[in-house]
Amino acid sequence: MNRFAALSATLLLASCSVGSNLYLMDSGYSINPLDGDPAGYAIEVHVNQMKQLGNNVNSAEFRRYVSERLKWHGICPAGWQPDACVKEGSCVLKTSRSVTVTGRCLSS
Repeated sequence: MNRFAALSATLLLASCSVGSNLYLMDSGYSINPLDGDPAGYAIEVHVNQMKQLGNNVNSAEFRRYVSERLKWHGICPAGWQPDACVKEGSCVLKTSRSVTVTGRCLSS
């Protein structure tokens, strides 16, 4: 029985990985690596969380929020910066449920 409980718990945790939709709804954000770019990440932030951050992906509050979440997961320990295209908005993806921006880890 203990083995079954441990297996069930492991499967549940695996389904709630950092990049899942469940994680986005529960935590307000999701982090996904960019294909072919080991230092690049797509950060998806739930619309409700964006409202709390002022709805501005270029604000210091948004950058701090993303940087803190990346560090919580052991990603980008030296910091993070959004891609240059975020400033003018050309690579900001907005949907009815979230806003996604791309960025990369700073080297130490």
